Amino acid sequence: MADKKPLNHRRNGSLFDWWSLTHIAWAALLAWVMNPMVALSIMVLWEPLEVLVLSPLLAKRGISFGYESIQNSLSDIFFDVIGVFLGVYVLTNLFDPPFFLF
Repeated sequence: MADKKPLNHRRNGSLFDWWSLTHIAWAALLAWVMNPMVALSIMVLWEPLEVLVLSPLLAKRGISFGYESIQNSLSDIFFDVIGVFLGVYVLTNLFDPPFFLF
């Protein structure tokens, strides 16, 4: 079985895209059910995992995921911070979390 060639796509360099909304949503949900600093740490640590580990592994299988520029990764972290603030200051004031992790 022949290995697929790595994808030859340009890196995602946009400062805002649909993935930015998922970063906001996940960060808000995590900050709602756990310590906000733990939630932010998880979200920030996701970026190097996505770019350095998952992207190359999936590219070998012809799947384009996490092929981002440093600008896009930094903007994702910015949106993570926004999500954590929304989770802490909006969700927790409107609803009690269904459970609490850390």
